[in-house]
Amino acid sequence: MGQYLYKLPDIGEGVVEAEITAWHVAVGDTVEEEAPIADAMTDKATIELTSPVDGVIESIACEEGDLLPVGSVLVTIRTEGDVAEEVETADIEPEAPPPPEPQESADDNEPDSVAEDVTPLSTIVSAIGSASAVPKPDTPPVPRRSSDGPALASPAVRKRARALSIDLAALGGSGPNGRITHADLDAMLQSGHTRPAAPAAISTPAKPAPSAPPTSQTEDAQPGETRIKIIGLRRVIAQRMQEAKRNIPHFTYVEEIDVTELEAFRARANLKSGDDAPKLTVLPLLIKALSQTLLDWPQFNARYYDDAGYVSRYDALNLGIATQTDLGLIVPVVKDAGNLSMWDIAHDIARLAEAARTNTLSKSDLEGATTTLTSLGPLGGIVTTPVINRPEVAIFGPNKIRQVFVPDETGAPVLRKKMNFSVSCDHRVIDGYDAAKMVAELRARLEDPVTIFLE
Repeated sequence: MGQYLYKLPDIGEGVVEAEITAWHVAVGDTVEEEAPIADAMTDKATIELTSPVDGVIESIACEEGDLLPVGSVLVTIRTEGDVAEEVETADIEPEAPPPPEPQESADDNEPDSVAEDVTPLSTIVSAIGSASAVPKPDTPPVPRRSSDGPALASPAVRKRARALSIDLAALGGSGPNGRITHADLDAMLQSGHTRPAAPAAISTPAKPAPSAPPTSQTEDAQPGETRIKIIGLRRVIAQRMQEAKRNIPHFTYVEEIDVTELEAFRARANLKSGDDAPKLTVLPLLIKALSQTLLDWPQFNARYYDDAGYVSRYDALNLGIATQTDLGLIVPVVKDAGNLSMWDIAHDIARLAEAARTNTLSKSDLEGATTTLTSLGPLGGIVTTPVINRPEVAIFGPNKIRQVFVPDETGAPVLRKKMNFSVSCDHRVIDGYDAAKMVAELRARLEDPVTIFLE
């Protein structure tokens, strides 16, 4: 009988932590090798973590929505027989303890928590006027720490101790190497020697934590109110949008484009396409025209690393395509779009969209974007002001195509198809003049689609 410590694996280059978005097991569950344990999400992908061994789940590291560092213990699995990398209880490497809870002191210069100097129980009882905390005469003595350093305890024991306001720093463990167990917590409870997170014997009023949220945010939900924890992809989107708006001075330029000829060309192309070809939308044609335009305007196909103080411009257009899914907005990448045909682009868009909807995108599918295009298709509205995907410096937003009457040379009304096209730019590296000139060149290509295929 032993224990297997399954640590959060290295999910990808540069990834230092992952959010556990879903647990598929609970403490006490029996798992088989390759059975799903949890879903982990990084800023690059969401993956399913599976059990490397057969056994029983003894502990899990965190709750859904919590961030876990790469290399930290995800679950502890009790195993039977000889298992590679099996760890006996006595050899378990303790998890790094969480920072001590802030403690108020009558002297602000005193440390918040001292392992060997616990407030005497009689002082606490006198201060709060409660006899219920007096130790019962028949209860066993509580073990005391005999050495300095962090207390040894499993994540489950630490979590329970925090919930019970028990200070592990002052408690000795009866397990191997002084490890604190659930039995030690039970003994502490029976003796009444629990230590409050903030001692009641302090005569000075406790100061509120600087980061404590307003009372209105911590009150219980009101009737008719539904609270939804922000986790997973929605949390990542929220953080990125906040960072982008905080760090990037946006401006958006909008131009109206006549796409009547482009739509006619698209219709003819669909009639002549093979049975295995995807339906050609306006998006592949737009991407093809954009890739040609940005050859003359490389400052839009770039990333600004403001902390390091330089801009990287790229020869290849790796275009992120913002895709709406049930989980939220995902941005897979069409690689080297400038060297693809319109049919290749259409195939790639269809493949990425399906993989995004089914949560089967690979790590490669989500990496390397040099700029982004976001489109809601028929729901695109008249004008959009998209938010830049930092550290990129621009994001393009075609809006829906609408039919409008415009006068011809004689003044007679003629029905045309029009589309507004938006580009949001980082004003630190792109000027409004550049945006206007770039979009004017793009408009010329789209209004005369034959020119797209002459270059």
